[in-house]
Amino acid sequence: MALDTLAHIKTWALLQAVEATDGTSDLDAYADSVLVEVWRDLYTRHPWLSFRKSRPGVILTSAKVTTLTLTVAAAGAAVAGTLSATNATSLAGFKVAPTGKDYALRITAHVAGTNAVTLDAAPETLTTQACVIFADEYDTASDFGLFVDGLWAGDGSFIEIVSEDQLRRDFSDPPSEGWPPACAARVGKTKIRLSSYPGAAHRIEYPYNYEPVDPVAGALEIDSYLRPVYALGVAAALLARKRDANADKKRTEFEFDVENAK
Repeated sequence: MALDTLAHIKTWALLQAVEATDGTSDLDAYADSVLVEVWRDLYTRHPWLSFRKSRPGVILTSAKVTTLTLTVAAAGAAVAGTLSATNATSLAGFKVAPTGKDYALRITAHVAGTNAVTLDAAPETLTTQACVIFADEYDTASDFGLFVDGLWAGDGSFIEIVSEDQLRRDFSDPPSEGWPPACAARVGKTKIRLSSYPGAAHRIEYPYNYEPVDPVAGALEIDSYLRPVYALGVAAALLARKRDANADKKRTEFEFDVENAK
């Protein structure tokens, strides 16, 4: 049997468990959930599986803003701030580093063309405070899974990916201005933070493995040579549900094939 579709995988796995394949098996509904469970397990533990995105992801950095001042009437969390003038584009997600202070405030809300902003937390009041407004955090693609290596600046500079702990230990907050940054860290499922902020717009490419959607009816998003491996994992789960003596053997075969498919 060709294992080219999800339906083929389900049928083959049910046959291995000696179950009916016409929808009448007590394991039929369970098989549907196992198809997703094994799929997620496979790509989460083994991101090398055929998921490299082509073309690579691209980030365009934002220029700093130094022409505005900031007023904060009351200190506290989720407080209102007022810029000295409107800004043509939204500054939501940017940070404000007040001149002479040792902290940065994050702008959590701002509508383009207005001067009202919401700040995550302000430790003190500020009056027409000179500041630098910058972006050191950027979103990656919505299907981002794992970096292949790191970030690549347009001039060929390589930006290493480090842990968020290392970034916080080795670099100041607020960060200094500089390009290219020494490194970057993943700080959310689809967000990265640079070790220094850019003063101008720069282009960054990042090769990555995408996170595939859960399998649905139709062709599978993995190469043909890996589909029997996936089928083994599904069969092993079904046999385990039946408490079949062959479950452990099938699971061992699955793990062996996964490791040797690299």
